[in-house]
Amino acid sequence: MAFQIHEETNDSVQVIHISDPSSGVSARISPTLGWNLFELHLLVDDKPVPVLMSPTSFEALKASPSRFGNPVLFPFPNRIQKGQFQWQGKTYNTPINNGGNAIHGYALRSVWHVKEKLAENDFAQVTAVWELSKDAPEHVEHWPADAKIEITYTLTKQELKATAIVTNPDTKPLPWGLGYHTYFLLPLSGRSHLNDAEVIIPASRRWHLEQFLPTGTKEALPAALDFRNGLPLKGLKADDVLTDLAHNADGRVECLLKDKAIGWEIVLSTPRAFSELVVFTPSWNANSIAIEPYTQTTDAINLAGKGIDGGLRVLEPGKSESIDLRIISRKSTRRTQ
Repeated sequence: MAFQIHEETNDSVQVIHISDPSSGVSARISPTLGWNLFELHLLVDDKPVPVLMSPTSFEALKASPSRFGNPVLFPFPNRIQKGQFQWQGKTYNTPINNGGNAIHGYALRSVWHVKEKLAENDFAQVTAVWELSKDAPEHVEHWPADAKIEITYTLTKQELKATAIVTNPDTKPLPWGLGYHTYFLLPLSGRSHLNDAEVIIPASRRWHLEQFLPTGTKEALPAALDFRNGLPLKGLKADDVLTDLAHNADGRVECLLKDKAIGWEIVLSTPRAFSELVVFTPSWNANSIAIEPYTQTTDAINLAGKGIDGGLRVLEPGKSESIDLRIISRKSTRRTQ
């Protein structure tokens, strides 16, 4: 049986439902709520398993759009100090919405527009687009240039791929950053326990933070946050920006979320453009961990004003850049103790 795509509306929330009825693999994405992939089931040992933390209700998702699923953070991820920055000699003030700072951009709380849907025998994909001037015009004055992003979600039985194309539709240079606030669930089996969950992240340093904002320096990871040889999820506490990421032979970063009891893992695979990883353990779910790939560190636009490279990207007028993220389900490829 082929993959299928259905549209539904629940509690005024539009939802795109992708599924493969024969295997049980499925995804649900809301164009109403920031094009958030808020539910994902992939095959784990031939059984469909939820791999992302989903909201308990649409009300919960509407109230806290960055707390579930795979929220899209654009044109800046994480915080901008006091919501203020300078760009090309002009001061910008973007609305404060988190402890005296601005956080997570504008696309997160906006309606996106579905552009394309395609269902085939072995995959399905859906594309939606968001543009600052059209979909969040109240924020045009808060950012140096118009910004457009198109994201295609492609689902197979073992993988979810998110391909983003960022475009500058303006006549001025566009500073931008993209992040995903991806919440993973462990363990991966009903017969496993939290003690069986392990996280591997190939980062060797972190940004030094003061009140969640980078000072501009990097430091070695403390043992409690050095994930290179694996750390247990149980008891883990983190809210850090990891950096200096190691890449595999394909030039990608692979973070592993392992269920050692069944020898299975979920892989977060990203290209070099995602140079930073925020690791966050949500207080509202001990079985979840957010591993957030960012193209820049927190407050990168202010760091750039100080001559510090925090990963801020700039697109010239009419130019585009494509960047992908993959969530893969597979048998464990690395033996852990």
